[in-house]
Amino acid sequence: MRLLVFLGLLAGLAATPSGPQWPKPVFGRLASPGFPEKYANNQEQRWTLTAPPGYRLRLYFTHFHLEPSYLCEYDFVKLSSGTKVLATLCGQESTDTERAPGNDSFYSDGSSLDVTFCSDYSNEKPFTGFEAFYSAEDIDECQVPPGEAPACDHHCHNHLGGFYCSCRAGYVLHRNKHTCSALCSGQVFTARSGVLSSPEYPQPYPKLSNCTYSIRLEEGFSVSLDFVESFDVESHPETQCPYDSLEIQTDKEKYGPFCGRTLPPRIETKSSTVTVTFVTDQSGEHTGWRIRYSSTAQPCPDPVAPPNGHISPVQAKYILKDRFFVFCETGYELLQGDLPLKSFTTVCQKDGSWDQPMPECSIVDCGPPDDLQNGQVEYITAPEVTTYKAEMRYRCNAFYTMRIDHGKYVCEADGFWMRSKGDKSLPVCEPVCGLSTRTTEGRIYGGQKAKLGDFPWQVLLFGETMAAGALVSDDWILTAAHAVYKQKEDASSLDIRLGVLKRLSPHYTQAWAEAIFIHEGYTHNAGYDNDIALIKLKDKVVINSNVMPICLPRKEAESFMRTNDIGTASGWGLTQRGFLARNLMSADLPIVDHQKCVAAFEKKSDPGVRVTDNMLCAGLESGGKDSCKGDSGGALVFLDDETQKWFVGGIVSWSSTNCGEAGQYGVYTKVINYIPWINNIINNF
Repeated sequence: MRLLVFLGLLAGLAATPSGPQWPKPVFGRLASPGFPEKYANNQEQRWTLTAPPGYRLRLYFTHFHLEPSYLCEYDFVKLSSGTKVLATLCGQESTDTERAPGNDSFYSDGSSLDVTFCSDYSNEKPFTGFEAFYSAEDIDECQVPPGEAPACDHHCHNHLGGFYCSCRAGYVLHRNKHTCSALCSGQVFTARSGVLSSPEYPQPYPKLSNCTYSIRLEEGFSVSLDFVESFDVESHPETQCPYDSLEIQTDKEKYGPFCGRTLPPRIETKSSTVTVTFVTDQSGEHTGWRIRYSSTAQPCPDPVAPPNGHISPVQAKYILKDRFFVFCETGYELLQGDLPLKSFTTVCQKDGSWDQPMPECSIVDCGPPDDLQNGQVEYITAPEVTTYKAEMRYRCNAFYTMRIDHGKYVCEADGFWMRSKGDKSLPVCEPVCGLSTRTTEGRIYGGQKAKLGDFPWQVLLFGETMAAGALVSDDWILTAAHAVYKQKEDASSLDIRLGVLKRLSPHYTQAWAEAIFIHEGYTHNAGYDNDIALIKLKDKVVINSNVMPICLPRKEAESFMRTNDIGTASGWGLTQRGFLARNLMSADLPIVDHQKCVAAFEKKSDPGVRVTDNMLCAGLESGGKDSCKGDSGGALVFLDDETQKWFVGGIVSWSSTNCGEAGQYGVYTKVINYIPWINNIINNF
């Protein structure tokens, strides 16, 4: 294949006048004179064959018939390449003393081959001579003959007419185009300890290389060098390191050059900067060297951890740039003076001092607990102790109750008072509801004067007219929609009084409205369906025995409001004599069967007023006892036999024109039907 390619290349060159012209063709035929006839005596003929650079010549015989003789003294064909005789051939077959070519091919050592044919003065037999053919072949310079050095250090690439070398990563081809020099200059080491070595250690180091290794540490360090394992750098018995050499230079002193096979001694440089230079020539096979370097500096004082703290890492000695951290035990915090620290670290300086003073670990102090509205703090561990793991408890004031089972808190490591399960929120003291000094024993049908504490939820409203309401929390009042309808756009004009027993008494708790919420299903002057409203107070009122909310009904409350069950209404409305009551009055009224009440009011001529399922009726069929004008919005309350608390079952809404008329009843808004509406307004305002 190479021959064909080259022949094609040669043909192309021959066709180009400007192409190279070889003095002899690079393929052809040689033959003895007169071949195939016998050759004559005393003949000598010489052929000089030449190939282009990078090629060699191959010659082989297709016919060979010469006079045989001892060591081919008579007739012969001699093949020479330069000064080297490749072969002297004669005869027809090889013997112990003569060589015939047979099927062998002969190759020139370079790009030229000399062929010489000689015959002596007499031939006893007719010998027909020889016929041979030659051609140029590419030389594979990458093949390494036995006992010779390879053409390339690393990679050899053969091509027609020549070859080229390339190098592995980390090396560069020397300008001689054969040697691979290591790329080993400019290596910088900044770690406080490490290892450096000659390239390829412990294999032979590369030739024609100039390596520099720089150790650069911060000022204050002193570098020490230890030669380890083996040391083998080419040397000379008479001259100091003329071929390969290792030198070490600091800013203060020079060490070396070093060569040979003896490990150099430890070098204490007393410098923070060291440069190692290694230079090699183009000969020799030596394994090189390895240096382990370390550094030291002036030590800092051994740190002592503060009480309730520890340091990390713990070392036998701390020198320049060494650092440690301080950590406090759980429940303690880092303080530098009075300043709290999130973390602490300090670094050893070159003068042997730490750059930060040691902090202290101070026990975490959660501080005084936050004030609890309507409650107070009770210290458990010890009075006023607020440090880590201290315990305290919140307690609600009288007439308030806590939503959670207990109000116990612990001072935790993060500096917060915490309840179980990581809850940091304050408890809530809610007003108790439905408590009254009034008992159910000996209740009678009929009006009677109330005493302080009998109806602490009672509210007196002064607006367009006088009305009533019921306190349902410390900042919400439940009343009838028709009683406050005209004030809905001007809530602040409503005068609200609590803790009142005598209507005109100057002693009461004053409150003011922030907003009034009329049920969206209520239509003024068009019947009393959905006659319910809520008043939001600007400020919470203080709960006591005379000012206390009434409970809202539980879902089981209807079992206490069945027909003939007794409810109690209270107010300052008109009395039988037609005057507003001076003192708060109350009346115990039985629940009337709903259908009976509906039927009673259907007899009335006013078609716009009817009893709906959102209403309940109470009173005596014989009349005489009823809520009346001025009582609107007040509560009809019932006792929950299970909780022993009073709840609002109805709101005074309407009745016949004549209060207490026989056969007519008081009609009340049925509160249990509006619990979702009430909760929605209160929870979302």
